[in-house]
Amino acid sequence: MACQICENKSGFYPLCKDCFKLRDDGKITKCQDCGIWKKDNKPLCYECWLKKNKSEQKKSTNYKFTEIEEEEGSFRTKFEATFRTEDGHMVRSKAEQIIDNWLYHKGIVHGYERRVPIEEEVYCDFFIPLGQKVWIEFWGLEEEKYLKRKELKRRFYEQNKKNLIELTDKDIENLDDVMPRKLRPYLPPTFSFD
Repeated sequence: MACQICENKSGFYPLCKDCFKLRDDGKITKCQDCGIWKKDNKPLCYECWLKKNKSEQKKSTNYKFTEIEEEEGSFRTKFEATFRTEDGHMVRSKAEQIIDNWLYHKGIVHGYERRVPIEEEVYCDFFIPLGQKVWIEFWGLEEEKYLKRKELKRRFYEQNKKNLIELTDKDIENLDDVMPRKLRPYLPPTFSFD
């Protein structure tokens, strides 16, 4: 496994030996909300700070939800997370369960339904904090409203220069071939899929 901070090999630990020393000195801490390791002593990571800041704004009576925020809210209400993965995540579809289990078995640290660190409140299907951070979206539906949401989300990733990997049902059938090819450019050069 690669260290979540410096990307050096760390065995089965989230941090390497050097980063553990920095942690002991208080220069590396875990976010109090999401638990991701970060290089500072602030209580929240940037993403959780954004989320908290946005939720404070929403308490204001004059806050207007963006189109994508309204779509995200209705989608998350409509499709409940009922599938349990091998690492304990609750996901919304069998395909997401397969993706999550694949990431888990390959030793790739990942989060499910993490907030994308942009001004709008947008959630990705999967987030990988290793190497060049990457967001994964599984597009599983073909209904008109879902396709509109898909295009809105794509536009946000592009406008905010976020690394996006898109997966479809066809990709799920060949995940062992597709995922290493799509992930390789973003992971540390020392990472091995073995």
